[in-house]
Amino acid sequence: MIKLSPAVSDHAVFAEHKPVRIYGDADGPVTVSFAGAAVTADPENGRFIAEFPGMEPGGPYSVAVSSGGETVTVTDVMIGKVYLLAGQSNAEFRLAESNTPDHLYESDPLFRGYFVRRPWADPDVLPEKWAEAEADKVGAWSAIAYLTGKSVREKKGGAVGFISCFQGASVIESWLPESQAAKFSLMPDQLHIDHTYPEYTAWNKNGVIYEKMLSRLFPLSLSGVVWYQGESDTTPDEAKIYKDELECLISVIREKTNDPELPFVIVQIADFSPRSDEGWRLIQQAQLEAGREISHCKTVISADVCEKDVIHPPTKTALSKRIADVLE
Repeated sequence: MIKLSPAVSDHAVFAEHKPVRIYGDADGPVTVSFAGAAVTADPENGRFIAEFPGMEPGGPYSVAVSSGGETVTVTDVMIGKVYLLAGQSNAEFRLAESNTPDHLYESDPLFRGYFVRRPWADPDVLPEKWAEAEADKVGAWSAIAYLTGKSVREKKGGAVGFISCFQGASVIESWLPESQAAKFSLMPDQLHIDHTYPEYTAWNKNGVIYEKMLSRLFPLSLSGVVWYQGESDTTPDEAKIYKDELECLISVIREKTNDPELPFVIVQIADFSPRSDEGWRLIQQAQLEAGREISHCKTVISADVCEKDVIHPPTKTALSKRIADVLE
């Protein structure tokens, strides 16, 4: 039986000039046909990966995966820009919650979104599969993903795919593999309350989001990553190790995608008047330093284009354009 990764579904976008990886589960050897070529792969522990050379932007293409007399076909596949948006609630903040007028929501068959399922959530608004942007549905998309992707489409043309992988009130240790997160352990009284807040315990343990969500995307090739997180790690003690944790996360994603120069955009958390404390400022400083010191990373400032009186600024347009301007 063949079961493709949800990231390999109808309307998928694969990253241009990067290896195209078709992957999933199968009971025996598979033959994958794509763009006039065929690759045979033997599953390891039931999982197969078929890799094709990087391609120029274009499409649509189809993918056919065959094994033991069964064939699964994926259609309307494009080659273009593919970005991962990951982080907590300001990454999750939906377009319909923003102050972007809904008459600016547009249908665009070459702009596509993918939402990584959260196993602990009640039924998510979006299904875990690629979908074309439709004006009457994008209100449920992440505002940052939609507005940034729309700006990239206008700027660069070609197909654009945005993968949304987020969880509000998530701490960075949950995004790291458990073995890596353990290297950054602090005492309970040194941690932000979100680490132990009862409503957040389903995901705020070392390695949980990595294992249940992030790792399921690998080894998909990416054009770049946008990281918007940090509000839940804003104690002074956490801020002292945050840049090292961020560097660890970047290294893990680059290793798992086999892309040591994968570009990262770090969104500096916005100013928030009720929380202008030392830890908050130190996290902002760590994010600024990460963009300067980690290779192929850039930090985007949000403070001057976001409201300061709410932790979820509803104005996302200027920030999203700023992100789009530095994406490669």
